[in-house]
Amino acid sequence: MIYITKISVIIPTYNYGEFICDCIESVINQTYRNYEIIVIDDGSKDNTAEIIKKYKNEILYFYKENGGPSSARNYGIKKATGDYICFLDADDVFLPKKLELQIAYMKENKNIGLMYSDYYCVSKELKITQYYESMGFKSHGEAIRYLLNYNYINTSTTMIPKACIDHIGLFNEKYRYLEDFDLWLRIGSKYRFKYINKPLVKTRSHYKNLRNKINNFEMIKNAKKIKEEINNKINLDLI
Repeated sequence: MIYITKISVIIPTYNYGEFICDCIESVINQTYRNYEIIVIDDGSKDNTAEIIKKYKNEILYFYKENGGPSSARNYGIKKATGDYICFLDADDVFLPKKLELQIAYMKENKNIGLMYSDYYCVSKELKITQYYESMGFKSHGEAIRYLLNYNYINTSTTMIPKACIDHIGLFNEKYRYLEDFDLWLRIGSKYRFKYINKPLVKTRSHYKNLRNKINNFEMIKNAKKIKEEINNKINLDLI
C-alpha cells in the first residue's frame, strides 16, 4: 500500500463570514487532494457558523472562545493529523497548485523546517493590486539575520512539517502581534528555510485586516522582546 502524504490546512477565523467561503473553496479546489481543512472559529459573533454549514462534510469545524490568532492556530495544530501544516488566514486564498508544488519540494528536502513563497496582494473582490516578491538568500544564516530585522514571510504562504512544530513548540500565545515572527525565528534556529519564487497565495487588503488595527507601541515592544529571547537562545554565528 502506497502512503500518500497528508496536509492539514488550518484556518483561524474571527468575524470573517463574508470571506470564509472563498478561503475554504480555494483549498477544496487544490490539485493536491490529500488534505484536511480545520476551521477554528475564534469566538465569531457574525454569521460564520451558519455560512459554513454547507461545508460540514468537507471540513472539521471547531468553535472556541476568542483568544487571538496564536490561540486559534495552536488549537488547530492540536487537532491536526497531517504530516505537514499549512496556515491560511480566513480572508486569504490559496492558488490551485499551492499544496502540490510545496509538497513536491518538501519530499525532496527532508531538512526543511519552513517553506514560504511570493504572493499577490488583492482587493476585497480578489482583484490583483500588487505582486509581492519575497526574499531568498544564499545562506541560512543570512536568512535569519535578515528576518531579525524584517518579517518577510507571509503566514498564508507557509508549509511546515508537523514534526518540526512538535519539536520547536507552538505559537507563543503571550504575543498578540508578531506571533508568526517569533515562530519563524524559533524554527530557523533548528531547521532550514525553503523559498519558492512564485506566488502561491492571494492576500486580501481590506478594512477588517488586523494590521490596520495594530498598536504600534505594542508591536515594537513585542519585536524587541522576541529578538532578545532568540538572541539569548541561539548563536547566530553558528547558523
